Parts: sequence; structure tokens; C-alpha cells
Amino acid sequence: MSDQFIGSIKRSKYIVYLANIGIDTDAITNEVVKNIDENEINAFGNNSHKMYSSNSCIESVVFKHVCKYLYEEYKGSVIFENENKLDIKTIIATSKSLIQRPNIIKPSDSVAGFKEPDYKDDFVIISRFEKELNIEEHGRKSTKKGTMVFEGLLPYEVEVNPLFDWPQTHDIWDNIYCYDKPFIQGFCINTSSIEAQTVLWMNSELLNMLGLKLDNYNNGLRALNSNGEVVLKFRSWREKLIGNGASFVGIDSNIAKLEGCDLILREDYFNKLKKIIPDVVYYTVSA
Repeated sequence: MSDQFIGSIKRSKYIVYLANIGIDTDAITNEVVKNIDENEINAFGNNSHKMYSSNSCIESVVFKHVCKYLYEEYKGSVIFENENKLDIKTIIATSKSLIQRPNIIKPSDSVAGFKEPDYKDDFVIISRFEKELNIEEHGRKSTKKGTMVFEGLLPYEVEVNPLFDWPQTHDIWDNIYCYDKPFIQGFCINTSSIEAQTVLWMNSELLNMLGLKLDNYNNGLRALNSNGEVVLKFRSWREKLIGNGASFVGIDSNIAKLEGCDLILREDYFNKLKKIIPDVVYYTVSA
């Protein structure tokens, strides 16, 4: 098995959790490696471009063997808490938030710096993350595998990534997301997980100031005003899929050339937000 997959296993939040509480994880990692079907993993790869899509196969095998190990060795004394538990509500909510990619500029064409956010149908895109694969064409090689763009609101003009790393998506439903942090939105990336690959959401303190409440997770990840109108909405997309063939799109097509998400806020509430944070700016970072 490649170093890439072994690295993915070691970075699993379940393995990291055990390592952080002092458990030697080498035996568990070896057991996971022995029980992963490499043929199944290869179904998520593209040999022509030497890349793999994110998939839940590795994470599910890790979860199974970690739980088995804990049951056998530490039954009754170790449990998964907070961010180490599966966030079922966010899994369901984000699965209901899939859309076709909006008509926006691609990451490779994005320009870093301050600008006005995009407006569309009475909504404002207040934050966005997207990654774009740089597929090598015949006769042309590139050392860069792709481009990522991080965009969002900042409380004042400062050159810093606006997407604050806040992986505890459970906090969304407890209404304490990014609480006491000077960031307007939080951002979470899950790699090769059964949970959502990327999640964007607004600071819960700002959500309360705007008078918004979370909708039922079965309706997607979104917030409503007192009239039950959708005011804030998370959206995600995966488009231009490739698979085991260089260009054929079929049941094995799992790698997205464009994959991302955004957070949109109704324009009248965006104006309310600007009254709460008068110096608010929109900033783009490319990587």
C-alpha cells in the first residue's frame, strides 16, 4: 500500500485521538492496512493522472478497527467525545445542500486581495472555498497539481485567511460555533471521511445578533428568520468528474476537477451585518 494511504490512515481523527490520549497506534494502523482492499481503493483512482478522490473507504475501516480495539482493551474507560464523534446532523444537512456549481470565477482565475462580494438573486456570497485540479494535457506538464481559493468576510482590512479553521461542526447545532472568536465564519475540511468534505458556517454570536435560527437539518444547513424565511444557506458542489479513464465519465468517475462550497446571506441581512460590523471587508486568498 502506498505511503499516501498509510499517511491518510495515520491522519484519521480517530487515530489522532488515540495518539493524543497516549495510546500506541502502530498496531491499529497495521491492522487497518491489512484489512483494506487495495482493489477497492483503486476504484477511486485515475491512473492516467496518478491521483485519487476523497472517499470514505479508509475512514470506515479505521473506525471499525479503532472501535474493536477500544472494546477489547479499554471497554468502559475510553469514549469518543465532541469532535471525535460522528456529526450525524451535519452529514445529513450537507447532503441536502448539494447544488450545481454556480456561475462564478474558477480558482485558477481568482485574484488575491480585497474586493466586493458577488451578488445573485437577492443573496450575497459571503464566503467560499473551492479547489480546482490542474489536469495535465497531452504534451504539456505542470508542477502544480491544482489551485485552491479561500474567500470570506473579515471584520476589518487585514491580510489573513478569512476562513477560520474550526473543525467542531457539532458546535453548529449547539449554537456555539466559533464562539468568542473574532471571525465571521468558520471552516472545516475532512479528508477521506464519511462526514462532509468541507463545511462553512457563520459565527453563532453573529447568527444570534441577526435574529436567525437553524433550520431542521433534514432541510439542509441553513438558517431562518422569525418569519421562517431562508436567510443564510450553505451550498456545496462537485463537478467535471473523471475516473479510471482519462476523460470517460461513468460509474467509476469519482475525482472532481472543481469541488467547493459557499455560504450565502440574503442581501437585506448582509446590510444588517454591515451595521453590526461597519468595517467589514471581503478578502480572497489563493493557494
